Amino acid sequence: MVSIDLTGRVALVIGGSRGIGEGITRVLCDAGAYTVFTWTGNPAHAGRAAELAASIGGGRAEAAAVDACDPKATGALVERILGARGRIDILVFNAGKNTQRQAYELTDEQWAQSLGLNLDSAFYAVRAVLPSMLAAGTGKIIFIGSSAVWDGGGGAIDYAAAKAGLSGMMTYLCRTYARKGILTNIVHPCVIETDLLRQRYPDEEAKRKLAAQIPAGRLGQPKDIAGLVAYLASDWGDYICGQEILLDGGRTLFRGT
Repeated sequence: MVSIDLTGRVALVIGGSRGIGEGITRVLCDAGAYTVFTWTGNPAHAGRAAELAASIGGGRAEAAAVDACDPKATGALVERILGARGRIDILVFNAGKNTQRQAYELTDEQWAQSLGLNLDSAFYAVRAVLPSMLAAGTGKIIFIGSSAVWDGGGGAIDYAAAKAGLSGMMTYLCRTYARKGILTNIVHPCVIETDLLRQRYPDEEAKRKLAAQIPAGRLGQPKDIAGLVAYLASDWGDYICGQEILLDGGRTLFRGT
């Protein structure tokens, strides 16, 4: 039987407690990886993070309250994981937020905050894990981007710009570190049924119309993204590097016809 086996590996998921991130955390653990996932530390989400870690069971998941925009906190978390586990084999960056607003309404502070969360925090995580991956001679880095890189969707110029910035970061990482065993890729989701999508499309008719735009015939689910992430993180992904994979059920191409 063909399967994805991450037994013995250690994964860090930045932004792994809800939506796509929760799906990634669950699938990585199901594949055998010990997974540390971060959440914002917002008391409103504490129960959900604790419930996720407990529901996985077997001591295979750990929740860490870390502000992804705080480089010192991210660095300290990485050091703690390395001290306890001795390695980090997989980094998945999934932190982010997309707020719909007109470009001319965006303030300097909002622009800086958005790029800080959606782009700067990815750099902080990469910078923290690179030394240990280089020492080990192996590692997988997977960014969760957005189809906004291609279609400008999502309603925010800052979000689209930040996700495009991940592409440049990936290119650099591949050119500089792929020959040293560190492979980097981006998964670009679109129309994934998360809390955010349900807020924007609160009634079933609205979601039905949205699904009708997708050749695959349905909205995406967090597990759709998580399965690809696990594949890239496993030995099956050892010949995939520098790729931007659009996971949208065909919607982006369909909308252009």
